Amino acid sequence: MRIQLIILACLIGLVGICAMPACASVADVVQGSTVFVGEEGLVLQSGVLAANDTQVAWYPSGTTVSGTSVPEITITVSPSSFDVTPVQFKGRTGAWYSYPNGVAETTPHLAFLVNQPEAMVKLWVYTSEGGEYGTGYKTIKGVKLGFRMETNMFAIFNRPGVSAGEPGIDIYVEAPGGSTYSALYDDAAVPHSVPIAGQHPQTSYAYVPVESGATCVWDTGNSEYGAGNYIFYAYADVNGLKDAVGKISGDRFTLLATATDSAGATPTPEVPNLIVGTGTVTLDTTTGGIVQTDTLLHDEENMAYVSLDKGTQAFNEKAQALKSLSIIMVAMGDSMTLVPLPDGQTPLSIYRISPEDSSFSPSAELGILISDDSLSHNLYWWNELMGKWSAVDAETDNDDGYLKGDLTKSGYYMMTYPAGSVTESTAEPTILPEPTATTVPTASPTPTQSPVGILVVMAGCAACALLKKR
Repeated sequence: MRIQLIILACLIGLVGICAMPACASVADVVQGSTVFVGEEGLVLQSGVLAANDTQVAWYPSGTTVSGTSVPEITITVSPSSFDVTPVQFKGRTGAWYSYPNGVAETTPHLAFLVNQPEAMVKLWVYTSEGGEYGTGYKTIKGVKLGFRMETNMFAIFNRPGVSAGEPGIDIYVEAPGGSTYSALYDDAAVPHSVPIAGQHPQTSYAYVPVESGATCVWDTGNSEYGAGNYIFYAYADVNGLKDAVGKISGDRFTLLATATDSAGATPTPEVPNLIVGTGTVTLDTTTGGIVQTDTLLHDEENMAYVSLDKGTQAFNEKAQALKSLSIIMVAMGDSMTLVPLPDGQTPLSIYRISPEDSSFSPSAELGILISDDSLSHNLYWWNELMGKWSAVDAETDNDDGYLKGDLTKSGYYMMTYPAGSVTESTAEPTILPEPTATTVPTASPTPTQSPVGILVVMAGCAACALLKKR
């Protein structure tokens, strides 16, 4: 009888365990949550989708969402394993609705919000007045330091049920001797080893927490830390974002042994005011694709340029920060011309700007030197999706002789003149002066042929048109 009671108790306990609700996690998404481009393996909880729906839909800004409005895209989702893939969600931030039943409701059924992940980590100095950024601060051994995280990914860590032991934002510090720290000693009476990995910021800016009995996260006066150059950075190692976001920008600083020491021969490098390249240029972008330095890229013949202002957001085809940009002239005699050509237009020059499917917001500037004497010129972009040339807003700058247009997408750009237009002699255009900034030496890219719309070799036609014109 006793054995039977024990077995019965075990069965009751087992039933109780089975009946317990599954623990929530950082991957669980409830209705209205914000998800980020690049997240993988998310679990859509009950209520994210309306009854009997298996799709979500996105509508361009300004659309009145209803059962009769047509979405730009619909995606079939698997609630138990949902990926916010850059291919599907790139450029489609904001509200996504349950479809089709959800949008037919009186109030459209919001499934979730989509955002592009952004983050920075900054050095924080604890002072008697409170604290300040470490940028420009003379860090002498013994100074009290910490880290400030500035990110929109805090929404991940506000999802219901996220526990402290789950993945988060990992901060690392590289010491002069080659050691890499994921925990640091604070200034408590008995120093704590304070983890700086696995951080869960819950607001748009947050600090690595200071342990009880301490006044900082990192006591540089500890004998563990010698004078020299330190580097810090971070990764968002949560829901697959580590690869999508890449290294989160931090900074470097020199820890001085005494107040009279200088930073030595290897201080923090001065950021240039302008980065210049020919053929290919490396972009100074942070997480989120924000260009940190004005950038000017020329083609090898110095007949065209791309200019990006500091603050421009530049993404590659995977919605990741764009790391480099190339421009190359497509020789009229060697290339296959993309057809059909715009009505009434004669091609003058074509340039390929790569990598393909990159985007710029706000727009960069593309300038092409006008090499003929036509009265007017136009600029077109090859719309691969539509299989045709699309007009680009462009104007001639009479001061330097360039046709200048807005560059929002990479790809093929063509300058034309109207067929049969009347011409008159014009002054020879002024060449842009060479900038004084240090040139970034890079190799010229290898041109590749476009796989779309390549039908006819226009070499002869273009050459004849140009000879007749001149």
